[in-house]
Amino acid sequence: MEPEGVCPCHVALRVFVLGIAIVVLGATAPRGWADPGFVWEAPAPCPDADDVRDRIERRLGMPIDGSVHGIEVEIERQRSGFVARIDARGVTLGNGIRTLTSARCEELADAVAVVVARLATEARVQAETARRSVAIPRAAVARAATRREVPQWGGGVRALAVSGVGTLPGVGVGGEVAVYARRGAYFGEVGAARWARSPMYLTAGAPGAVDVGLVVAVLRAGWSPPDKYIRAWLGAEVGPMTGAGVSLDDPQIGAGRWTAAGGGFGVTWPMFEHARLVGTVEMLAPLEQVRFVLRDGAEIYRPSAAAARCALGLEVGWR
Repeated sequence: MEPEGVCPCHVALRVFVLGIAIVVLGATAPRGWADPGFVWEAPAPCPDADDVRDRIERRLGMPIDGSVHGIEVEIERQRSGFVARIDARGVTLGNGIRTLTSARCEELADAVAVVVARLATEARVQAETARRSVAIPRAAVARAATRREVPQWGGGVRALAVSGVGTLPGVGVGGEVAVYARRGAYFGEVGAARWARSPMYLTAGAPGAVDVGLVVAVLRAGWSPPDKYIRAWLGAEVGPMTGAGVSLDDPQIGAGRWTAAGGGFGVTWPMFEHARLVGTVEMLAPLEQVRFVLRDGAEIYRPSAAAARCALGLEVGWR
């Protein structure tokens, strides 16, 4: 009697059956893909993961990035065709589960790619909008933190070198010192200015002339916001204008009162914490005109109907 053994044909049959089972299971099992947070699960007749990736990227016009993170797609085969469930709840709270159906999985994959591309675009736009809305307040906070708080009150001293026309003969030069005080956006100041004597010749080329000088008290009030470096004002000045003859038989010419009113504006350039460079422009109209005449009644000089000044100097104080 032959010993019992295993027939080779039985072994071959078992291997064949096992192989068929593996092939069938592989063909019917869902085909999955995850790409940063994007989940794709579909049965064998549907396009594979790489195909779906290409379809989404063609509609996005760019490679897939984190904008599809949290989107899950599951395709189920039913008697009437294929059903796709798109779960976008991981993108934003406003998204839910979308359901798409089609008799052919190829067409369903196209529809899914369109929906996923649109969701990715919306997520990218929302992220960019949120980033900008956060960046703007942060920039404003940074500016507010670096901006120093300006006190309600301020004051200081100003010294200016002044030049102008219309008051003294030719181009006059002088100096001015003023003390100012500010409350809020308004300021007031008092000062004094002295102009160097300027000659008015009786005849061109002749030595005879009249030296005209001026000393005035100045009062101004205006607008000077503490957070800006500009100012504007209205003001008035009054003081004696004197004339002394040079190379004349009677050198005593006389004196008169100069009174004028007008306005101007100025700009400051911060140099240090409490020191600023100041530039100003001012226009004045005389309210009282001084006339210098000889004994015979001939007029030698009178100021113009309007005077223009410009000044440059240093201001020390608190804004």
